[in-house]
This record gives sequence, C-alpha cells and structure tokens, in this order.
Amino acid sequence: MEQIPLYRQIANALRAKIESGELQSGDQLPTEAEISKTYNVSRITSKRALTELEHENLIYRIQGKGSFVSTTQPPHQACDRSGKDVLLILPFAHNPGLGDYEKGINEYLAATDYTLNIQSNTIVGQRKLLQSALQSSHSGLIFYPVNSVSDLGILYQYHLSGYPLVTMDKCIQGIPFPSVVADNFDGGYQAARHLIENNHTRIAFLSSQKIEDSSSLRERYFGYLKALFEAGLTEPGMHDLTEQEYFVRLIESVIEQGITGIVAENDLMAIKIIQAAKERGLSVPDHFSIVGFDDIQLAGLIEPKLTTISQDFERMGYLAAESLIGLIEQQPRVQAKENVVVPVRLIKRQTVKKL
Repeated sequence: MEQIPLYRQIANALRAKIESGELQSGDQLPTEAEISKTYNVSRITSKRALTELEHENLIYRIQGKGSFVSTTQPPHQACDRSGKDVLLILPFAHNPGLGDYEKGINEYLAATDYTLNIQSNTIVGQRKLLQSALQSSHSGLIFYPVNSVSDLGILYQYHLSGYPLVTMDKCIQGIPFPSVVADNFDGGYQAARHLIENNHTRIAFLSSQKIEDSSSLRERYFGYLKALFEAGLTEPGMHDLTEQEYFVRLIESVIEQGITGIVAENDLMAIKIIQAAKERGLSVPDHFSIVGFDDIQLAGLIEPKLTTISQDFERMGYLAAESLIGLIEQQPRVQAKENVVVPVRLIKRQTVKKL
C-alpha cells in the first residue's frame, strides 16, 4: 500500500474537523504558515492541502485574509449514499509492511462502478473519521479497527442505521458486522506446534497489548493454547507484561524461566525481541527460538530471517470489497457471509532451532 501524501493527510484532518462540526460555516482555517508549523511540513505542502479542500468546495479563500469554511453544505456531507465510492479507514498512514489490502480491494472494484477512497486515523483519530464517514455520501465502509472494543458507541450507530460496513483483521465486540479476517486461531496453533515439533517445551505467548481487547490476538492466543494442551504442556504466563516494562524485563524473564520458544503477537514484536536479545549479548535461535505473525517484508530481510505466519493481505482486501459491495447492492448470497476466514501458512526461516 503506497504512502498517503502528507498534503492529503493534512487535508483529511481538516476535512474531518469540518464534517464533525468542529470547524463550522464561515470559520477561518489555520494559515499556510500555521499548518506548516503544526504538521512540520513545507509551505508548499500546506498550500496544496488547502487547495485540495478548495477544489472540493469545502472552503473558500480570500486573498490577504485567509481560508474559510464554505457557507453551503458540500454534496458529500449529505446522508444520501447513492454515490459510487467506498471508504477504507486504516490505523496507519502508510504501509508498515502489513500487506497490500488496497491492491486486493481495487482488483475487485475494477469490475464494478465503485472507486476507493482511503483515510488514515493517525492524525485525527479513529472516532472522528467514523463520525464523519457516517454523515458522508460514501456508499459503504471497509474498516480496519485499532482493536475490538474502541468507539463502540459510534459503531453501534452504524449498525442501527444499516450503514454498509465490513471490518478487516478484527471483529467488533458485540456488533454483528460482516468481517474478513485471517485464520488467527490456526496461525497461533501452527506457530506453537512448530516449536513443539522442534522439541521446545517451555513456550511463551508474548504480546504488548491486552489479549481480550483484540479478536485477532485472542484467536492467536487460543490457537497457541490448543497446541500446548495437545502436547501436555503448560504456558509460562508471561503475556501479562505491560508495554512500559516489556523490553526491560522480557529477556531477563525468558532466561530466568527457562523459556526456549516464543510465539510473538506479530512480526514487529518478534523483531523488537530479537533486537533486545542482541543488545544483551544473546542470539536467536541459540538462546531461544521465536515465531512471528504477518510475514512483513522486513521478516525476510533481518538477520536471522524470521520464521513467521503469513497472511494473504491481498486476498483479504478482495474479499472485504466483495462483501461490502454485496451489502450495498443487497445481494443475498453475500449478505449471508457474515464472517470470512482466510487461511494462513507457516513460513520456516532461521529463528527456530531444534533442541
């Protein structure tokens, strides 16, 4: 997924303030200089952001005075969803190696009349983007939530209003939105099973966030537990460390508890653990083995190369688009597909050692 340009990130942030009512008709926007200072960008970038909003008729500009919110409501603020564009809301502004969802979505949309609009919640926050989208003219929303429990109030409004919404990567707790997720349970199971097959008996599941807050993380943990149960093993119980103390105590705890195998919540966490071990004079997999989750690009570039669980991000994007268009156009066969689970596979590299 290509990085969203800075000017567009700024335009998205200002647009969200207008659509949420924080900036109202006639209000003056920050100047180009103020925007440059706030977002640490050039004047050219801030000017381009304002120009984009002007082209959308969201603002008007008066030479020598500044930019102001338009006094008439722009067409895309209406609640009529007869348009032919869909919105993708992501928790990251650019691709941190988490896969090409956009490619899969656009592949499906290419055979339809719909186009894709992408917004990131890194500047204005998830709640504001959700509030704005609910009042917009987008035909529907593909939503990648930060977790399974945030902003339940506004999300329930989507459910009550019948707004076409499909979640990716996670399910929303207590709200029956259709979802497209990886087979996280099988991924957690495969990761732990691979370590067990290499004679590891002290295997920890490590996460920097609460397992109960994320459906995907919870499923990975349950799969890990199943593999341990089948092998007659018990978990060391290290996943309760908080993020603040994580890398201060982690390596010490691994050594103290005799842990030889780790299932990490994702590749980024696994890579940080490997780096922390190196800083303490330890090596992977000589001192302990580790399996990640996601198969981001960096996983195959670091030394040692990371053994991980691969997700098919492109396929997930394609199926999310298929499910959403089915909701929009009220296709019964798609409506019935409430939850789609996409298979994962184990990628064996260099971070697991046979004992």
